[in-house]
Parts: sequence; C-alpha cells; structure tokens
Amino acid sequence: MRRALPLLLLLIALGGVAVVMGPGGREGAPLDPASTGPLGTKALVDTLRELGADVRVTDAVPGADVAAALLLRDDLDDAQRRGVRGWVARGGRLVLTDPTSELAPKIAGLTEVGLLNPPLSKRCDLAALRHVERVAAGGVTYSGGEVRCFPRHRGAWLVVSGIGDGAVVALGGPTVFTNERLGAADNALLATALLAPGGTERVTILRPPRPGEGSASLADLLPARVRVALVQVGVAFLLAVAWRARRLGKPVAERTPVRIPGSELVIAVGNLLQRTRGRRRSAALLRADLRRTLAERLGLPLPTPSDALGGAVAAARLDPQEVRSALDGPDPMTDEELVRLGRKIERIRQGLLEGHARVG
Repeated sequence: MRRALPLLLLLIALGGVAVVMGPGGREGAPLDPASTGPLGTKALVDTLRELGADVRVTDAVPGADVAAALLLRDDLDDAQRRGVRGWVARGGRLVLTDPTSELAPKIAGLTEVGLLNPPLSKRCDLAALRHVERVAAGGVTYSGGEVRCFPRHRGAWLVVSGIGDGAVVALGGPTVFTNERLGAADNALLATALLAPGGTERVTILRPPRPGEGSASLADLLPARVRVALVQVGVAFLLAVAWRARRLGKPVAERTPVRIPGSELVIAVGNLLQRTRGRRRSAALLRADLRRTLAERLGLPLPTPSDALGGAVAAARLDPQEVRSALDGPDPMTDEELVRLGRKIERIRQGLLEGHARVG
C-alpha cells in the first residue's frame, strides 16, 4: 500500500484536473446544433423554434417542403452536394457559412482591420434584411455575387448568388450563429431574416459531422504551405542520404571491427558444439585437421585417401593401423568416445612431429 499510494494520489489529481478543466458533458463539438458550449449553435435552434419555425437537424438533403437550409460546415460528399444544389435550383434558399465550400463564391479578403474586428454595417438594399443594421461577425469577404451586403475592403461578408429558381446566401463565417455571439449586434435578427422570416417555415440545419464521421482525410486538413514544407523536408532528407551514401575520391581508411582472439573463438565453438551435443561434427573437425596435418608434413596432396597414406605413414614411423582407425573409424556416440578419439589424434600428431624432428 505504501508503494501504491503515491500513484493512486497522482491518478486522483489528474482526474480532478480533467474534471475541472475539461469541457462539460453537453458542450459537444463546435457548431453542433445540440451543443450548449460557446461554439455550439443550440441557441440558434431554440430561437427559431420559439418563433414558430419547424427546425429539423439532419444530414439528409432537404425535401421540397423545406423553405430554407443552413449549412454550417460543408463536409458533404459529392452525391449530397449534388442533391443540395438541385434542391436550391428548384427554389430552395441555402444559407452557407463555410468559405471553403464548393458552393461558396471566390474569397476576396478578411474582415479584420489590423488587429481589430469591428462590427460590419449592412450598406445594401436587400429587403429581407430591412431590420438588420450591423452584425458582429468575423471571417472572410467574397467577390462577385448578385447582391452584396456588409462590405469590407474590396469584398462583401454576405453575398447572394442565384442558382436556378433558388439562391445561395454565403456568409463569411459561422461565428455569427454561435451561442456566444448570437446575441451580439443584430446577429439574431440576421438569422431569423435569412432562415425563418415568416416564423412558420420549415428549416433544415445540415448537421456538421461528428468527430470521426467526416469524409476529409488528414492530408485534406493540412494547409497547402504545410504540405509544401513537408515535401521540402523529404527532398532535403533524400539529398542528405545520397550525399552520405556515396563517397567521391580515394578510399577512406576506416576502423576495423574488434577481432576476436583465436583461442576465444576456439573455446566458443567448442562450447557451442558441446551444448548441441555435436559429437559427429566435432569428430569430423578433428579428423579433417589430422588429415590436413598429415598431408602437409608428408608432402601429400589434399584430399588423399586413407589407404594411400600407408607407406608415407610407415616412413614417418607411425602405426598405419592406428592412423587408419583415427581417420576412418566409427563416429563417437558418447563424450568419452570423443575424448578417446581426440587423445588418439593428438598422439598421432605428436608422433608425427617427433618423427620429423628425428629425421631432421
């Protein structure tokens, strides 16, 4: 318990920090129509319903009975996007707050003035916005469009573009509809004027995908500058590998690996053969070494059959029968037989050396 107590206290402290600093259970993801957090849009849904509008939150394409639809973040697939475009062409009104959508006009700039983001004034004669004067919104401005409201610099924050019998109302960003900014300036009036001007319309809010449901991959989420930087890092890495892999000029002397002394290598091989009980392999090595020694000392070529060693062995004052049994005898079956074979081969080698010494 004494050892586990510090770890237990640490886990309790981390859990307390997570509870205090973590988001509330109902906050949800940003722009989620069911989220009560600052970046959620539940206040927008509740406001429209209080006015009498029939608000439905779904990811399906709006039907013919839907007067207006709100697309907060365009993460639709190609089939859904074609369905939404067809619904607009049949007379629907789409309010779009995602500047990166394929349905949005071309971006002209930002709404910020230096480090400030003051409210935007309407400065247009759009009848649907007759009660709206200013909005507290950030994001981008668009170029083009048939109707342009809330201008800033060379673009407009609200642009209306016609598609068939309907229209796409593109806003420069979704923050105007979030819980924390819906009550600022005339943001709530703008929402009701665009989505439910009569108060009883059927409105569809296309629900943003929950975490893990979107079709965008990790590569799609990376800005173009980050991708270019990653490509440059990869090219630099390949160049460094090519530079280090090929050496130009004279060979460079390098330090050789540490050599293992011969005695240690012999001991290591012997221990390995002993552990694997390789008696036949050990006997073959001993006999091959004896055959090589006999050929070198007696001036015979390799390999020389044992029968051809008789005269040369006798001339060296060795017992031909003992040499033949050492070279061609049965394989040892026990460690004792292997030891006896090794002693016999050592006697023959010593006799061969002594015979050459006497001859010399």
